[in-house]
Amino acid sequence: MSLKRRGVRALLGIVLVLVLTGCWDQRPVESRAAVAAIGIDPTPFRGIQRYTFMFPDSTITASSLSSTTRSQEFYPLSVTAPSLLLALKQLQAKQSRALYLGQVRIVAFSTALPASIWSQTMFDMADSARFVLTLWVVGTADAQRLVELTPSSEVVPEVALYRALTCHCQPVQWPGRGWRIWDMAATPGVSIHAADVAVSSHAFAIHSLLVVGHRVQPWSEPATTGWAYLTGHINHDLKAVTVGGAPVTVALIRGTSNLQIRGTPHHVVVTDDLHYSGVLIEGGATAGPTPSDAAVERAVTTQIQHDIQAAWQASMHTGTDPMGWHRDATWVDQRWTSPVSDWKGWRLDPVVHFTLREEGILR
Repeated sequence: MSLKRRGVRALLGIVLVLVLTGCWDQRPVESRAAVAAIGIDPTPFRGIQRYTFMFPDSTITASSLSSTTRSQEFYPLSVTAPSLLLALKQLQAKQSRALYLGQVRIVAFSTALPASIWSQTMFDMADSARFVLTLWVVGTADAQRLVELTPSSEVVPEVALYRALTCHCQPVQWPGRGWRIWDMAATPGVSIHAADVAVSSHAFAIHSLLVVGHRVQPWSEPATTGWAYLTGHINHDLKAVTVGGAPVTVALIRGTSNLQIRGTPHHVVVTDDLHYSGVLIEGGATAGPTPSDAAVERAVTTQIQHDIQAAWQASMHTGTDPMGWHRDATWVDQRWTSPVSDWKGWRLDPVVHFTLREEGILR
């Protein structure tokens, strides 16, 4: 082989190594504009949304960090557009750096947006291949206000909410991972559902479940709790009940939910076998004998059953299925396929087992 041919092959090998390792498509951090959170709100114009993007301020240095207030660490940019992808196009036109969407942590939808915007936006995010869908999707009354919030307990605005949703420290394990929301939008038989976040001037609070059907509807707190029990999304709930005239508090409630669907296409029976336990942390504050374990267990069981019925009624009233039972029924038998809003012929038979664990200072 000639020296010239060897040189050509060596050069070609170097080029292939550089291309295959992705060296040509890498951008240094200083040339990127990383988006941390996105808020989507309606506008007075039909089919046009306002998209608010939160960016970390890249001009802040280590030496200036101590003199920088929390509100100065991030800055928002807003555009109006009929879709997320067109909003990104407008946003890029205003940037001297390449938009980077791999670090988005929160996407907040206004509860005033139509359900179609939720679905279409999730498809746009998945199809663009620019988002990492481990981000969290939430609903709120004012999405811009939520993503611009700077909580006093956290330096970075969206980190506080992101941590609250991922810490497993909330009573309810909230839904809303981006890939799951996308899956809900793409799978017949399950309604899109996410956490509904309230926001004040300096804080947020996660109150209830937000269910997307023909329109976006927040559920009551009892219905939300009932959904969590039915689907095994309870982390450590707390129940305050009255037994024999005495207030009793049971905490650290956790357990499992085992679902079985049977019947015919015209008469579907859902049996949910729930096994939960908790710890007695306060009881018998008034004069008199301490309530028996059996009495406390019956009272908590009744409260859980009340929550479950609230969730069942909310599902039928709103024509939605955040439990995904219509999807599960189709997997069992395709003859049971029906619109997610159709609960005709369905019956729920929940069986609740609650016991007190031998823990706590009163045990």
